[in-house]
Amino acid sequence: MTHDEPDIVKVYSGPLVTVELYQQALQEAGIESKVVGLSLTASFGSALPDTVELLVKSEDAEKAKAVIEQYENETK
Repeated sequence: MTHDEPDIVKVYSGPLVTVELYQQALQEAGIESKVVGLSLTASFGSALPDTVELLVKSEDAEKAKAVIEQYENETK
């Protein structure tokens, strides 16, 4: 999966730790994802908040959003 593929959409952007947790939840649900923006975090630290993005194929976007919402509800 590459960032420039036309059927790739962002399902979340935020802190790296949260993105990694969501990516794990998506993986467990069988959804392939990609994290982008790590180089900005490494360069600028927390000066650029919410620069890390979680991307999925557009065909998986609705399911991915549901998995993220379920994860959020379970961890409250």
